Amino acid sequence: MTDSKTLPELTEPFSAAMLRGMRTTVPMLVGTVPLGFILGTQGGQHGLSGLGMALMTGMNFAGGSEFAAVALWSAAPSFLVIFMTTWLINCRHIVLGAALTPWLERARTPVPAAMLAFFLMCDETWALSMQEVSRRRKLGLPADKVFSLPFHIGVGLTLWSTWWIAAGTGAVVGSAMGDLARWGFLMAFPATFIGLVVAMRPALGKSLPMAVSGVSAALASLWLPLHWSILIAAVLGLAAAAFVPAKD
Repeated sequence: MTDSKTLPELTEPFSAAMLRGMRTTVPMLVGTVPLGFILGTQGGQHGLSGLGMALMTGMNFAGGSEFAAVALWSAAPSFLVIFMTTWLINCRHIVLGAALTPWLERARTPVPAAMLAFFLMCDETWALSMQEVSRRRKLGLPADKVFSLPFHIGVGLTLWSTWWIAAGTGAVVGSAMGDLARWGFLMAFPATFIGLVVAMRPALGKSLPMAVSGVSAALASLWLPLHWSILIAAVLGLAAAAFVPAKD
């Protein structure tokens, strides 16, 4: 039997849960803010204004596809090429959204709030929200209380706002600083995801899809562009999850 005395999460105010999400996100900013700034400098060097970078990163909240779009922008390909490349890199969000949807449904989330949750759902937001779901499940909360919308919004708003502000600032003041990527700051990108994977690692018997995705992405990247490597890794990881039974 659960009650608010043993589980204060049941009566946690919206603002408190949202603030907790913001605090949880702070360590992520060590990697995301410099990356956003570097993305902005690259966009500025390719002719994008600070306002243009802020709008692009605010409307398309997905770092990997934005780096690809900025690189393609300088090559002057057709709009269709930029669109398809962005879509291929962002297709992983289909999988993330499918994993998030059942928890939104169990929480009886209104459609406008669910749309906001999906808009703010980048990889880091999804990972931290799923960690919160796992924590609340272990506490024994009812199924309709396991997903915390205010926590998710707190995480998402923090990452989203700092991302487009950093990118816009980078485009304005960073264009004269040269190629910042030569200093190795882009390593923060994979390091952030490695940290998320380690924090969310499942039991060994359930790790096959993760291992398949990681190995296939690494091998594919030796011969194929980044967006194709991501697509292949996502498809093979899903296949492993669908056809190979997990072990306890």
